[in-house]
Amino acid sequence: MKRFVADTGPILHLHEARALLLLPLIGKVFLPPLVVAELRAHSLSLWPGAFPEWTKLQTLSPENQQRALQWQRAGLLHGGEAESLALTLEIKPDWFLTDDAAARLMAESLGIEVHGSIGVVLWTAANKLVKKSEAKKLLTGLEQSSLWMSPKVRTQARAALEKIFATD
Repeated sequence: MKRFVADTGPILHLHEARALLLLPLIGKVFLPPLVVAELRAHSLSLWPGAFPEWTKLQTLSPENQQRALQWQRAGLLHGGEAESLALTLEIKPDWFLTDDAAARLMAESLGIEVHGSIGVVLWTAANKLVKKSEAKKLLTGLEQSSLWMSPKVRTQARAALEKIFATD
């Protein structure tokens, strides 16, 4: 089971695509306070009560809280992405989960393994945790969610899914 830190975007996009069921198949997701607040503000239907057991709300150390604030003040990242990336540096999970290009670029420059919502669908498909028909349905759900995807990324994701299941 993987441990990963997520910012707000992938949780919302996967929720909109009815694909949140994939996250506990992968492992445990750690969420910093600002991401929790953003999730509550953006989607009242998402976890109206307690958060699921496969999530862990995690506060940042004062040092990493300061780091996140510096990234925000410098205009490098928005609040949720900054806190999530700072938490990633603090707890050193397997993955950082983001759909934000700036957060992805910054994380990769720090040597962190990064995945996004599309990557969640493809990873679970590649690891045979979902069948081809379900993976296609979930990918379609992401295409219809608020996640922005270029036509090129859509085509590449569909091609990757076909390649994953080519031997089936």
